[in-house]
Amino acid sequence: MSLNKFMHEENVFKKPPDFKDLALRYPEFRKHTILDISGKVLLDFKDPDALRTLSKILLLDEFDLRVEIPVTCLIPTIPSRLNYLLWLKDLIQSLPEEQKDVHGLDIGTGASAVYCLLAAKHLGWNMLGTEVDADNFTVAKENVSRNNLQSKIGIIRVDGDQILDAATWPTQDSTSMFHFTMCNPPFFVRESPEDNGPVPSKECEIKTQGGEVKFIKQMADQSCNIKNRVKIFSTLCGHKSSLVPIKQYLTALGVKSLATTEFCQGKTMRWGIAWTWDQLDLNSVKSLKYKKSKEKPFNWSIKVSNTSALNLFQSIKTWLAEVKVDVTVQKETKHYCSARIVSYDQLWQNQRKRRRQNRQDKTEKENDAKGESEEGKFSELNSNSSNDTNSMAEASLMQELLNSDGNRMVNSFLMDHHSKDSSKPNSNPTQEQNQRIPETDKTETEETTSGKNETEETSSGKNGTEEMFSSKKEAQLEANIKLRLAGPVLLLEIFYLGGQLGRDGVHQLLQYLKNKQAAKIKTN
Repeated sequence: MSLNKFMHEENVFKKPPDFKDLALRYPEFRKHTILDISGKVLLDFKDPDALRTLSKILLLDEFDLRVEIPVTCLIPTIPSRLNYLLWLKDLIQSLPEEQKDVHGLDIGTGASAVYCLLAAKHLGWNMLGTEVDADNFTVAKENVSRNNLQSKIGIIRVDGDQILDAATWPTQDSTSMFHFTMCNPPFFVRESPEDNGPVPSKECEIKTQGGEVKFIKQMADQSCNIKNRVKIFSTLCGHKSSLVPIKQYLTALGVKSLATTEFCQGKTMRWGIAWTWDQLDLNSVKSLKYKKSKEKPFNWSIKVSNTSALNLFQSIKTWLAEVKVDVTVQKETKHYCSARIVSYDQLWQNQRKRRRQNRQDKTEKENDAKGESEEGKFSELNSNSSNDTNSMAEASLMQELLNSDGNRMVNSFLMDHHSKDSSKPNSNPTQEQNQRIPETDKTETEETTSGKNETEETSSGKNGTEEMFSSKKEAQLEANIKLRLAGPVLLLEIFYLGGQLGRDGVHQLLQYLKNKQAAKIKTN
């Protein structure tokens, strides 16, 4: 399914480019296309050369930008890059004062320097791009010069750990303010055996130590040092699963406001996160997909007989309480009920797995109890016959210990201490017992105590960020629910309001309620 309908409204690629027209006007693009029997021009999106040529042609045709993309470097997809920039434009327009001369920082600009070029050419912004790789740095500067944008774009070389280091910025920028920072971070963990597929790229462009989550956390840490120099920090995310840990970390750091969005293009989705240390409301900017999806509730039609909306609503409240969902009732009548629900956990997930595990645990306990019962019976029957055998075995073992060298050493040790202590009058039994502890045991005790102290120091010296986060637990799901009589059925509607789980969390919660209702009907 194409996601173009959710593209930013100002994105020129909301209407897909006409490949037939491009093929007629650009011979270098035409050689990568084929014509099917219906007369439609097709492009092989698995061919790196075709993709590279497409990106270059789109930049040239729409923005009059001439860009070289080395065969060993990552190929930028132009519609998604433009989506990111247009979101930043919306965020900047939400600032309280009009921003006429916008300055931005692109972290890891790459060989194509595509964000800087598009921002300068299409939006008229001033950009500074940073780059780690030496070859990428050289090509990026050439792309800027090729398009005569040196007055609006600067490219600098930095080290890998200098994500947001003001000391690396040129003199004219060392005291200036940036309206925003942006970044397309490496998505994958360096140690993972990820296959890059047919698309070429350098490792520094797609992989990093700890993956994108660790990289963005490091960026967030460094943003604390320049919070007065940048109004809005932002980054791209390649995995939806990265959003929750990053949002949690930013909340723990104490950012004033943060916002997320979806970048939709073709069949691919990416996600954006922005945060600020100023008193700004970044959440006022919503993506088109968010606006459209927000309006649609999750519906469930329940065929019931001899019951009312109120009776079913009471059951729903009970089921929600079982998974620790807070319910604030707004209205309760026989045929219409409504409430606001908030959850700080997600206990309704994996219910089937939990039921299976509970059954397995119950079976194991029953088997253990049965085994202990049988063992007890067997012991009672054989206790008399085994007493003699046990006594003989114990006697044999004691004799062996008494004759061993180790036992003679222990005996001599105890006798020496006894002779010394007997010469001391009024000896304290407790002291005597402590003195008999071998030195090895004492050492182990000291080490254990020392280890305990170290553990306590580690616990008490937790990162202040983690402690701060523990006191700021963010809601996993917020929604409104409505239950009403609709002809022969009861209609349940759940309206998603917010939370880290997103609309997927509402879908899972609704499935949990359906399972509960089915189990209730089966029982009755």
